Amino acid sequence: MEDKAKQIQELGARILRPERRICNEDLISSELAMAVMSDPLGKIRHACEATLLLSEKELAKADITLHEQQIATTIHTICLALQNAYVHQLIDTYGRIIDKWASIAWPFPRSEAKRWLEEWARDLEFTYWQGGQGDEKREAELKKIEDRYERMYEVTKSQCTMPTLQIFRTRFEMYAMPHITALMQKTLHLVSPSSYEMAMWSLQREAKKTKETGT
Repeated sequence: MEDKAKQIQELGARILRPERRICNEDLISSELAMAVMSDPLGKIRHACEATLLLSEKELAKADITLHEQQIATTIHTICLALQNAYVHQLIDTYGRIIDKWASIAWPFPRSEAKRWLEEWARDLEFTYWQGGQGDEKREAELKKIEDRYERMYEVTKSQCTMPTLQIFRTRFEMYAMPHITALMQKTLHLVSPSSYEMAMWSLQREAKKTKETGT
């Protein structure tokens, strides 16, 4: 009975929906809906992905400038790196976690660190996790790197402390949020209300189902 009601609702939404305004409208609506329902890094990622799905004509219609497109691409790239940072665990003989550290797989070379990091991470403190073999030698190598951003790059890509990872994520979220909020507002004007509402309803239904079944 529940499946029948769901089919009727979906059919009604398709009938009432006006002719699509843009290509991939359902997919873009879904990305915008996921942005609303996600944590900060997820919100940033999905808002950027909604923008990156737009064609040149659609970008112009939404009044999204070339500069905003470039910012969206940059923000999306950094967001993925921070979101997918690998957390290492140091486990004792009893299987207990006694320490953690992180590695951020930056998708750019060390020589470009300043260009990618300066605008949002210029004054951040970063610390190197000390708990592995060869730490003294590694520390000495890091001190030889004169450029602050290249040193930041080397620390965070290999063995940064968990507080450093959290500081980077928080500062990036503060930097990116105003940009992606503006992009979301512009992109929302391109999708029909029924398409967006359908995407929200579908996500809420899936979230409820997951909560009930625990899967």
